[in-house]
Amino acid sequence: MEFWQRVHWFSTPKCNEKCKFCFRPEFWFEDSPKVMEKLATVLADNEVKEVIFTGGEPLLSKGLDASLEILYKNGIDTSIHTNGVLLNPGKINRLVNLVDEIAIPLDSVNRATQKYLREKDCLPQIKEVLKQLQDKDVRIGIHTVATAINIRSIPKIYDFLDKGRFDYWRIYEFNEDLVLGRTKTVDRFREVMKLRGKPATETDGGVNCLYADFLLMEEKMSRHKDKKVQFVGVYDYDRNPYFFIDSSGNAYMVTWFSQKRKPIGNLLKDGFVKVRDRAVEEYSKGPEFDEDAFVNAENDKPLWARAAWEGSFFMEEIEDLELKYCDKFRHLANLYLNRLKKQGEAPKDAKLLVG
Repeated sequence: MEFWQRVHWFSTPKCNEKCKFCFRPEFWFEDSPKVMEKLATVLADNEVKEVIFTGGEPLLSKGLDASLEILYKNGIDTSIHTNGVLLNPGKINRLVNLVDEIAIPLDSVNRATQKYLREKDCLPQIKEVLKQLQDKDVRIGIHTVATAINIRSIPKIYDFLDKGRFDYWRIYEFNEDLVLGRTKTVDRFREVMKLRGKPATETDGGVNCLYADFLLMEEKMSRHKDKKVQFVGVYDYDRNPYFFIDSSGNAYMVTWFSQKRKPIGNLLKDGFVKVRDRAVEEYSKGPEFDEDAFVNAENDKPLWARAAWEGSFFMEEIEDLELKYCDKFRHLANLYLNRLKKQGEAPKDAKLLVG
């Protein structure tokens, strides 16, 4: 499948939750049922094979059902990423006849934690939705944002999910950079820092930061040998560029090394072919390399990551590391190096630069 045949549709900026880790795009438009139907027809007529509806909350999109019907009738694989709060038996029964996949969030099996992260007491609803989906002919996706608040509860979430059916579970490392760009108050900044957890220090080398906990949790969960469980890190190098649209027809590209959503045209004004060709041209250029952003990203990595195969560190930094952290430091550096190897970013025979 060509990358442009997989379309992420940002269907509405409206949402009925206020998640503390939200980083949805700040695009503002009035979603019109007629416009959404036109867009669905354009996608169906131009060899698109997969459409993922996101938001905001896509169930608040005015033209969602009509768009889904058009895509379904044309054999396009459709997925809806919803927070699940608006799903009831009636809506579920209607949706399963229009989509191939329903993905919902589960950030904790502790009711208070889920409420804190999403500012809504939604865990009972999520559990009920999962229960109702078990015997439906639809793929079930689970999304979890791993923060300092909930990362240690990942095993308990798995124990809960493993009692039923699910097709994939993606655990995303919390990305403070995306969230901080939306921060307007000191209180909100403090909340983000709480989600991020302990910052790296000179003496611990970053072994107690969120990224360390993320890799250690991935290692722990790998013992289940369950391929449905996928960890997605901020520093992963194997993320592909993606193509997405909003419900006014604007199309965008996002490439690795850049979090910028680059506008490439409007499907209704410019036509699909012209927008597709622009997307292909952007894709052919490779990652949009922003040297300053890259250097800053490298410097933001904990010392154990910089001191692995890449070696972007100073020996004075290693000398400041307290002895009690050395074993954990080497272990994390090794985990990071192996992650790079799996992603094709380091030679298979690459070895640690720290002893």
